[in-house]
Amino acid sequence: MKKNVLIKIAALLCITALALTAASCERLKQLFGGIKDEIENLSQQIQDELNGDDQGERGEYDFVAHDIDGNVVKLKDFSSSKVIMLNYWEPWCPPCIRELPELERLYEEYKDKGLVIVGVFSSTDMDEDARQLISQNGLTYPVVRYEDNLKNYSPSAVPTTLFINANGEVIAEAVVGANDYSGWKAIVDQLLG
Repeated sequence: MKKNVLIKIAALLCITALALTAASCERLKQLFGGIKDEIENLSQQIQDELNGDDQGERGEYDFVAHDIDGNVVKLKDFSSSKVIMLNYWEPWCPPCIRELPELERLYEEYKDKGLVIVGVFSSTDMDEDARQLISQNGLTYPVVRYEDNLKNYSPSAVPTTLFINANGEVIAEAVVGANDYSGWKAIVDQLLG
């Protein structure tokens, strides 16, 4: 747990440095709202871990969130799925954006075999950017906004992908960083195996 706290503190410092740099560039000022949210999320995670309030250690998750159009998306919606990939990304994150077509390809190939991908983004004031990326990449899997009841899923970096089953149980190590189709395929093949 101390290692997680140290990693999150380092991430918080990096995000803070990026936020200070953002103040000098007009476009980055627009992104500052999302970075500010990330700082607040990381601060809350660190506090939760120090207080022993870490749902991830219990290994079970549940969520109710809203997609980009305001529709409710629940873990219970995927009760027949074997693998649920929660892919945390942000519209301002180049590696996140690069892997969106890879994830869509994976989803199309495996959705009838028990895989569901749920994209999660948290940046405020970037709904239109997210909507544009969803459209440009032809994403057909659900993409939800980060909401309070997802706080225990909140990763220390994006992109990060978590793997759970329909009962909300963690079934594999989280993947921090982007991946390509073949890398995702290898993981999913093993989990569906």
